Amino acid sequence: MSGLVSNLNGASRIYAVFGDPVAQVQTPALINPLFAERGADIWAVPFHVTRENFETAWRAFAAMPNVAGIGVTVPHKVAAFRLCDRVTPAASEVGAVNSIQHAPDGSMHGALFDGLGFVRGLGENRKRLAGASVLLVGAGGAGRAIAHALAENGIGRLSVIEIDAEARDFTIEMTNRVARRTIAAEGNDTLSGHHMLINATPIGLKSAESFPVDLTTLEPEVLVADIAALSRETELLKLARERGCPTSDGRDMLKAQIGLIAGFAAGHAAGTPLDGA
Repeated sequence: MSGLVSNLNGASRIYAVFGDPVAQVQTPALINPLFAERGADIWAVPFHVTRENFETAWRAFAAMPNVAGIGVTVPHKVAAFRLCDRVTPAASEVGAVNSIQHAPDGSMHGALFDGLGFVRGLGENRKRLAGASVLLVGAGGAGRAIAHALAENGIGRLSVIEIDAEARDFTIEMTNRVARRTIAAEGNDTLSGHHMLINATPIGLKSAESFPVDLTTLEPEVLVADIAALSRETELLKLARERGCPTSDGRDMLKAQIGLIAGFAAGHAAGTPLDGA
């Protein structure tokens, strides 16, 4: 990457990535080589933006014409949705965004690629979704997006664990609306009867003992996904792999959506990869 810095010039555009924390963010490392390969003079740069300073930072970057857009990660996906001038249909359903296109007229157009990225990132395991019973831990921006995508991909049941009752109830109602039938309800710590366990919180970065699900019944046929796992294996994934479970992590999810994010940052319609990436 260091060899590419000489290409940065006054005509370059910036794709800012906001997070708190931000040190773990992988988007710049994955998307900058893609921009370079496709000849797009855009640079993804991480910025540590706290909850308290988020709106101030948003307004400042939105005022700069050479900002191509903003990518948002934890904990800003819902807050960013509320500040967008318009959003894609999926983002509207979920109430969150993870990529914002800065339009030539200065408006901010939000999109959500997390759910699509999660499903695509499952690879061959995507065939497991049809009729599956899924236990989802976390109903923040990413968790909601995943629930939306699961409903669109024909799962049979969704159990949601979330300490924020408002976020939990929103996700349950949204999932049932998208599925056009009642498939989602509040979950508990019981894993038995589920075909898939998805962690959409930072809990997996800590010890497996702190996880709000009884993992003693984890069987090898259960698919375990932990989107918090980016630069290292989480304790949850480590346990799952020791039990012989198929797994998916946050890097699978991010890699699957990076071309879509790049295309959106470059000004293409949401869902259009950068030059077929």
